[in-house]
Amino acid sequence: MNNPLLDTTEDQGPSPVMPSLPAEFSVDHVTDLLCGAEAGLALFDRDLKLVFANGQYLQLCGYSRHEVEPGVKLADLARLSLERVGSDIGSIDSTVDRGIERLIAVGGYSFRFVAPSGKNIYVHRRRLESGQVVETVRELAEGSGEVAGDDRLEMLAHAARTRMSHALEAMADGFALYDADDRLVAYNKQYIDLNQHIADIIAPGLTYEEMLRIGMERSGYETNGMDHESFINWRLEQHRNPGEPHDLLMNDGRWVRVHERLTSDGGIVGIRSDITELKHREAEILRVSNELRRSNMHFDTALNNMIQGLCMFDANQTLLVCNKIYLEMYGFSPDVVKPGIKLPEIMDYSVSIGNYTREDADRAKAARPDTAKLRTVATIKQHLRDGRIIAVMHQPMQDGGSIATYQDITEIEKSQNALRLHARKLEESNRELEEFAYVASHDLQEPLRKIETFGDRLQTKYAEELPDGGKEYVSRMQNATGRMRQLINDLLAYSRVTTKAKPFELIDLNRHIDGVCSDLQMRIEETKADVVYEDLPSITADPTQLRQLLQNLIGNALKFQRPNVKPIVTITAEILHGDASIGQRDRCQIVIADNGIGFDNKYKAQIFTIFQRLHGRNEYEGTGIGLATCRKIVERHDGIIDAEGVEGQGAKFIITLPVHEPDSNMEGKPDAA
Repeated sequence: MNNPLLDTTEDQGPSPVMPSLPAEFSVDHVTDLLCGAEAGLALFDRDLKLVFANGQYLQLCGYSRHEVEPGVKLADLARLSLERVGSDIGSIDSTVDRGIERLIAVGGYSFRFVAPSGKNIYVHRRRLESGQVVETVRELAEGSGEVAGDDRLEMLAHAARTRMSHALEAMADGFALYDADDRLVAYNKQYIDLNQHIADIIAPGLTYEEMLRIGMERSGYETNGMDHESFINWRLEQHRNPGEPHDLLMNDGRWVRVHERLTSDGGIVGIRSDITELKHREAEILRVSNELRRSNMHFDTALNNMIQGLCMFDANQTLLVCNKIYLEMYGFSPDVVKPGIKLPEIMDYSVSIGNYTREDADRAKAARPDTAKLRTVATIKQHLRDGRIIAVMHQPMQDGGSIATYQDITEIEKSQNALRLHARKLEESNRELEEFAYVASHDLQEPLRKIETFGDRLQTKYAEELPDGGKEYVSRMQNATGRMRQLINDLLAYSRVTTKAKPFELIDLNRHIDGVCSDLQMRIEETKADVVYEDLPSITADPTQLRQLLQNLIGNALKFQRPNVKPIVTITAEILHGDASIGQRDRCQIVIADNGIGFDNKYKAQIFTIFQRLHGRNEYEGTGIGLATCRKIVERHDGIIDAEGVEGQGAKFIITLPVHEPDSNMEGKPDAA
């Protein structure tokens, strides 16, 4: 693109080597190039009125600043020069007119001239395609007068114009120069690139306001809520009275920073920089900053709403952060215990306010783990002088520091101690009750046998002598004695779960259930029941108690049958593999399901309570101890028993027991010998 200020379409000469320009080429740089050029330089508009003149031009031509003001005509300046060098007054106008006519006709000419300053100067005037006129002035060397000298001066003037043009086009930013009437005089390609919304109308001679209004009509700017006229007025004020740089948001999303400055002749020179990426980075920084601020706010809120005290230390045991609960727990002043204090200093301060003695503090320092080296979690208990107990857990961090949490466990410790004491008393009471039940049940066997014996003799030896009423009484007595014997046997079985426990051993469930079915063979045949099981696993258990457990559950399934419905008992089992990383053991889940009378699930907890029955003795025989015994056996094996029922459809009992390795030789731990 040809710069309208320094057009080089004519009189081409060799171009000098141009120095590279910095990317941040500023308004001041451009002004310095124009005003500090080696040659005198003046620019006239289409009407041959002065737009711009640098200081060298005034010095070489002998003009004062007030004589060369924007708007003065080229012809008037020429007349002034001729008058000052003593030219004939009558010939001045004709000389000036011929020069103007020649300039218009041929586009330019050069001449030597002794200026009013007394300097021998070489003047070159050239009319540009835009109609503007550029006048360059050079001082001739002493004695110069040959044509070759003229050519050299023209070459130098051309080089100056070329240097200026290259400098402007080499700028990374957009450049524009306006005259004193605010008309566009010169601009570079980058200026057009940054004003795409008016690129088609940018041309010398347009005023800035004209271009601004066209840009507004084309919605080229984001006005930040201002109406069009207010925005135009604001922008014109910024343009005509420039101060600090300001930023404009274009309609295509680009951000442009505008830096303008007044020239000495009343014009305006401006630089426009594309700062879109800068704005995006600023927005990203602001977004991250806001997120960080919100995160910090959330962190502070969470930190100070914890029910535990918390501290964070670096690898040098310097406090980084702590919460309010920690300070309150130890009675610390926030002016003393704050980020930057060392842990030993905190402990010394704690001694000074009476939390514990110096000896306790030294022991605490020795007990505190070096988390930077050990890299392990550790928990210690601190006993304060006021009786409180603080549990302190140290958690190492990757950078060598640690996080410590502090919890007042005084009440928890009291409750646990009370619970342990109560548990020991309860354990002793249960042991005494079980021993009593065992002894009482054992001691009741002898008188019960005598009652049964005497009852049998009455029925056999004195049956004919007894009246019918007597026979009924004896029969009732014998039935009651049978129920009593069953109750005593069940009580003995219940107490023997703990008093007669045996070591665990590996048991094949298939063979174990074979034995149970053999014991229940008569009942199975009477009810014509099917007991279905196959491919059951092996587990480690107390063989006697496991047999009792299975016999009670299978026996119940045969007992609680529906009328005219063939009983079907299905037994299945599967191994549930635990997660060893969190200490879970493999377990075996055994399910015994039947199609009997079932039960309402709201009674599922009640059926495992001793002496609790859902049906009367007249409907189904039993003592209400069988399922309580099952639960006790399962619990002794560290297992769980549960039940599910549907009235009129059947019941299902789920037993979950640990699976011990065959060679574990785990022994049961009886509660009493």
